[in-house]
Amino acid sequence: SSGINAEWPLRPGYIVTTFSDPNIGQTRVFNTKDGLMTHLDSLEAKIGGDCEEKTCLGMLRAMYNPNFIRKGNAAMYIFTDAGSKDCKRLSYNIIRSFQFCKASAFFILFDSCRTNIDPHYAKIAQQTGGFCLLVRDNAVYNITDTVHGAFESSSLVVGEDSYETNSKIGQGFGPYVTQSRRSSVHKRDTEDNIVNGHSSKKNIQIDELIENFKVSVAISPKELAEQVELLRPLNGDPTLCADSNYEQTKSVADNGVIFNVKSTKCPCVGNWTLAYPTDATEFSYSVASMGKYTLSFDAYFVDDVAGSQNANYVPCLQVEEYLVIKLNQGSQVVPETLVAKIVGLSGNYVHMTTRLQASRGSSNTYTVRLHLPANMGTDGFRVLLEGDILRGSKFQRLSTAIFYPTSSCFRITQVRNYYALFPKTKTSLTFELSNNSPVDDVFTLVCSNSENYEIEVGDPKLKHPSLKRYLMVRSNPVLLPAGYSASYSVTVNAPKFLMKGRTVIVNCLASSSTEQMMEFVRLTEMNDKFYD
Repeated sequence: SSGINAEWPLRPGYIVTTFSDPNIGQTRVFNTKDGLMTHLDSLEAKIGGDCEEKTCLGMLRAMYNPNFIRKGNAAMYIFTDAGSKDCKRLSYNIIRSFQFCKASAFFILFDSCRTNIDPHYAKIAQQTGGFCLLVRDNAVYNITDTVHGAFESSSLVVGEDSYETNSKIGQGFGPYVTQSRRSSVHKRDTEDNIVNGHSSKKNIQIDELIENFKVSVAISPKELAEQVELLRPLNGDPTLCADSNYEQTKSVADNGVIFNVKSTKCPCVGNWTLAYPTDATEFSYSVASMGKYTLSFDAYFVDDVAGSQNANYVPCLQVEEYLVIKLNQGSQVVPETLVAKIVGLSGNYVHMTTRLQASRGSSNTYTVRLHLPANMGTDGFRVLLEGDILRGSKFQRLSTAIFYPTSSCFRITQVRNYYALFPKTKTSLTFELSNNSPVDDVFTLVCSNSENYEIEVGDPKLKHPSLKRYLMVRSNPVLLPAGYSASYSVTVNAPKFLMKGRTVIVNCLASSSTEQMMEFVRLTEMNDKFYD
């Protein structure tokens, strides 16, 4: 197994790390494809032992190599036939680091000893813009197709039916009632009415652009799985919702239920009902359209100070953020009806609702100003998009990405010298670190750059609404009380000789006992002195 980092196209570089259980190999760096291939041909796989390997430790070993972490937009390919033994513990750190470095993880699995793709692999790939490819025995897939955009989903099993994960159209949770609470308070309905003897229900909105869809359900106790039902719309078109127009299959295994619905002609439009028994203590579901889809969207957060080059995939609580939504096939919807919602993973709670306004110069791109409330927590959320289709029905889509906000916030507030480096000149950057959590915490700020130029991190200046002026503190790390923020001046000292046009990436990492936040900015080397 190995992880490979490739930088394209000016200075190709490759980092190779082998991993197993318990050993993690050393990283090897190659600057030519010939050197890389010679090394790969010399590798020998050691077969035996258990299925799981220390995949994420191998990824971290490659990621922490200076040649990888200094360059943005890198790609890491992980080749293995095993699941992970350590990704449950390390996947969070990998996702955060990859997102801020704008790196992507691509998992190539060869006839895995698991029956499916490791969920930690799928999560890392999905949230870093990569994919998981599981190649079954005797199956053939041209991996180079992924480079040319032929790979449209974040997970694919060659030789089996699959559905597009980008077409996620719904998710939800049911009541959680403990045994003691059920006996003391009696059973009570948490939904609005009874459907065919089931006292709980969820609505699934299906529009004209969804021909086939899949509903995945998890319920406890598992004995109730057989009683979960998916019911067609009561007020749907009699012809389109007739038995002759669609095929519905139900599969039950352990505490899981899967419904596959395929339309013969046009879809049965309306609110389908997912009904389950009142005795359920836990219930969750997700809905995804199968096969080709024509309506989807991308969502990401951007930094309005550092420019569009920096996409802040980790938004902050209690801070004004800019959410960008790019709608595919926007000509099929009514723009005036578009609404974005922030839907928490915990309880499927809608924290915010806002209407969209198109950005100037692009009718399918929308920028939304959000001020995420502190009480929504850091458990994560998706972006839900709703609106009307030109043909008349309503649609609903969920973002593929899951966003995990931080209670603290770290941002670039100013970059001097026009984002440029000049010979024998200092270029200063200003960073602001805010502790928005309810408790005091200790933070450390460390900065580096891709060319190893001298860099200085100044002492923090603390501020609070109750203070009339900044409070200078000569310490790094610094104790930052709850509600306080710290302003840092970071200076890059350029040498006498620079290469005009070369990009220097400045990375700054702010860390505490609970969180790590990274910001980076690209500076361009110049040989003329025009600066502010």
